[in-house]
Amino acid sequence: MFAVLSDKNAARLFCGQLISQICDKMMTVGLIWVLTERASLAVIPWFLAVSALPHLLLAWKAGHWTNLLGPLKTVIWADWIRAAIFAGLALVWPRVAPGSQLEVLFAASFASNLAGALFNPAIMSLPLYLGEASALQQLTAVIDSCFSLGNIVGPLCSALLYPWLGLRGLFLFNGLSYAFAAALESGVLTRLPASAEGEDGAPARASGMGELLRGDSLLRFMIGGFLGMNIFFGPLLVFLPLFAKAAYGGTIGTLASLETALGVGTALGGVALSLIPFGARPGKKICLGMGLMAVAYVAFSLTRAPWQGCACLAALGFFLATANVFILNLFQSRPASRDVPTVMSMVNLISNASLPLSMGALGLLVGRVEVRSLAVACSCMLFLATAVLVSNRELRHA
Repeated sequence: MFAVLSDKNAARLFCGQLISQICDKMMTVGLIWVLTERASLAVIPWFLAVSALPHLLLAWKAGHWTNLLGPLKTVIWADWIRAAIFAGLALVWPRVAPGSQLEVLFAASFASNLAGALFNPAIMSLPLYLGEASALQQLTAVIDSCFSLGNIVGPLCSALLYPWLGLRGLFLFNGLSYAFAAALESGVLTRLPASAEGEDGAPARASGMGELLRGDSLLRFMIGGFLGMNIFFGPLLVFLPLFAKAAYGGTIGTLASLETALGVGTALGGVALSLIPFGARPGKKICLGMGLMAVAYVAFSLTRAPWQGCACLAALGFFLATANVFILNLFQSRPASRDVPTVMSMVNLISNASLPLSMGALGLLVGRVEVRSLAVACSCMLFLATAVLVSNRELRHA
């Protein structure tokens, strides 16, 4: 990681991305808490659905627009837009009538996620423009680790700052932080290509998602595999509070320990890949990471004590991070560079849509199926999905 961050471009982007991810998680946790206090728990699923909707609406255009503007410019402008949204919200919040606050929070989340739907595919396309192909894994792991660190630091900052600053102060702090992130990222603007070019030097037309999937069977297979991975892993994030209470008889402290273990494991996985270059074939790395993640998931579903659950979740988080980076590397290197933002927009859609789908499915099953049985079923399905991936000859030789 330190060798990668010795490059000023990568260091600026890492700092900007880390700040951006902390802001994103901090605001999400803060808004959910405010909605819980001022509305009801029934509002939370609708809030999460509205937050995920922009990623669905822009999935088919985000890659094209990112390719036209350039990944780095897209990242910078997305952060400036989010800075303007939250700074503006801080200014007008005292004038918002109490009866209209809920609608304003929903609108702010929707607008912010419109920018996020452009930001996410762009940031995961940027490693191609930061260094040599041999450093792609480490560069991707450095950026991906920001998501993991944001999941740990963001909620903590929200919990510490909200009682002190209040909601309006949290809006202002978030807006200023996004602006600082955009300013940091602007420092690498002149050092990175704005977009991929064709061999003759003229901008080449990016392919649509359907065209890419029809033309590359392995890419099609891995998009399906990534979807399966998220569908079967996503429920863990939703039923973890129920599992902590029903399986362990625990308290909120037990839940906090489990979530911390998962977050720390994920962060360590990203850091490890930032430090250690793995020279194996991409397909073999994906099979190894997915296989170990599936084993850790099954082991967690069978645990009987909180310390066992924490150990398994730490391992699960570690292997989840490694598998995620290896899969992203395949998505970055398999298509032409001009088509990478299009693939990443689909990856972003899958990542964001899996949680609402998981919540809906679990809403139908919770109360009818015992929580541990649900965990075992999900973990076994992920294990089977991994077995299907490993059995694919084209992936193993990729």
